[in-house]
Amino acid sequence: MTLGIVTCTTDEARSHACIQSWRDTATTDPRVSVLLNGGRSGTPYLGTVPAFRHAVDEALRLWDDVDVIACLHDDLEIHERGWDATVLRYFARYPAMGLAGFGGAKRLGARDLYQTPYDPMQLARSGFRSNLVDAEVHGIRSLLAEPVACLDGFSQIGRRDFWEGYRRTLADRPGLEGQLYCDHSDAARPWTILDQLGFIHHFYDGALGCLANRYGWQTWYLPIRCRHLGGQTAVGDPGYQHWATTQHPEGDHGFWTEAHQIGYAAFKDVLPLEV
Repeated sequence: MTLGIVTCTTDEARSHACIQSWRDTATTDPRVSVLLNGGRSGTPYLGTVPAFRHAVDEALRLWDDVDVIACLHDDLEIHERGWDATVLRYFARYPAMGLAGFGGAKRLGARDLYQTPYDPMQLARSGFRSNLVDAEVHGIRSLLAEPVACLDGFSQIGRRDFWEGYRRTLADRPGLEGQLYCDHSDAARPWTILDQLGFIHHFYDGALGCLANRYGWQTWYLPIRCRHLGGQTAVGDPGYQHWATTQHPEGDHGFWTEAHQIGYAAFKDVLPLEV
């Protein structure tokens, strides 16, 4: 299996050290593609979801021999040598794994979701685990790879079939009972769906977990040692914050509010999600 990495950055100079850490600790020589997304690059801001949609679409078009595509935030440092080989080994070992990442939660959404009046905090995740440098600040430290409900946005690593919109479901055909097969729709690419639903930033990581579940794929947490500097990909960039005020009266907070409303309405068939 082969790995490709896509990321989106508002500042190539700032993100250089993090991106270099992926290369320095890799052992399989993965391809890396960097999309410029506003800021010092001088390109227009796209927002996180539209940017990753564009980046992944390009990767799928140009990298026809890549089996796994990692969508990493540009403020992620990877500290574990051979992390890429570990990721590929898990995808090879577990055919139903469609999505994986370095921080994941066992539950997404309150258990009484849709039974009580709407509150965006009902969509919060719980049971978060990671092997981050400061893992205990965010939840628990875990060295056990395991299925989860959703991942943190800083690492969304998908099998090519998942990013292309394949559904993996139990076959209901004579002679194929209990086996898995793929049913593909060209309009079902996950980043495309999120973009069309109106996600700009926030809750897209939960939404990807919902789509993986809807499509019949497993989502896994992998305990790779890393450090997420947090916020620099978007909300920590003053240019992004200004751009957000031109897109929504409440700026980035408006993106947050709308993202949760979109997720609440779009994933009633999946939420609450618990593994």
